[in-house]
Amino acid sequence: MSPLKTGSELWSVADGAGCNVPEISMNIHCSGTHTESVGHLLKKTGDIGKMLKEGFIPTVLITVTPEFFGKTHENYHCDVNESESIITAIMIKTQLEKWKNLHPLALIIRTLPNKKEKQFLRFNETPPPFFTNNALTAICDSGVHHLIVDLPSVDRMSDNGILGNHRIFWCDGQNPNGEVNSESQKTITELAYIPNSVEDGFHFLDIQIPHFVCDAAPSRPLLYKPE
Repeated sequence: MSPLKTGSELWSVADGAGCNVPEISMNIHCSGTHTESVGHLLKKTGDIGKMLKEGFIPTVLITVTPEFFGKTHENYHCDVNESESIITAIMIKTQLEKWKNLHPLALIIRTLPNKKEKQFLRFNETPPPFFTNNALTAICDSGVHHLIVDLPSVDRMSDNGILGNHRIFWCDGQNPNGEVNSESQKTITELAYIPNSVEDGFHFLDIQIPHFVCDAAPSRPLLYKPE
């Protein structure tokens, strides 16, 4: 953030101007909690502000412990080292089984370990876990419309530019190389840190975003625990 400059004048009270006029440059997808739409993968980026029409979304929060890719028989759409950490369909299905009768429209996934320092990690230095293709299919099969994760992406940081799990979510729930449904109203929220004080289980979710005419916007997911 820096003050607007017009000619030789800086619009900052600290520099003698009558008011502050800050300019902000933002990388929505890489700098913090954000919610994205199918426009993330389209030439026409769309309007994320029109996607979230529900007020309080029935939601389930689950916590999972990633495991090494070499320990699973599940799939990913590009080459993965056996020592990379992944989240599997089995983890998702096991946790969701307890809550399936509540028909949640949103799923929040917290990963362990969950230290406060996670909020400030440089993920290019510490490669994060990601989801198998099977895990995204399981999420789609559950009827979830809004997926919230505490990771920088549901995909591997480098998947040859395919974004296969995103495609599964916004496509047919199966194909990591398929064409997405440009009319999809589903959303993915990434880099959403969930404190350990918030218990797993059923909640109501309010995803607060500014109305950016863009594929994504900074967001603040708020959880409400029913009495």
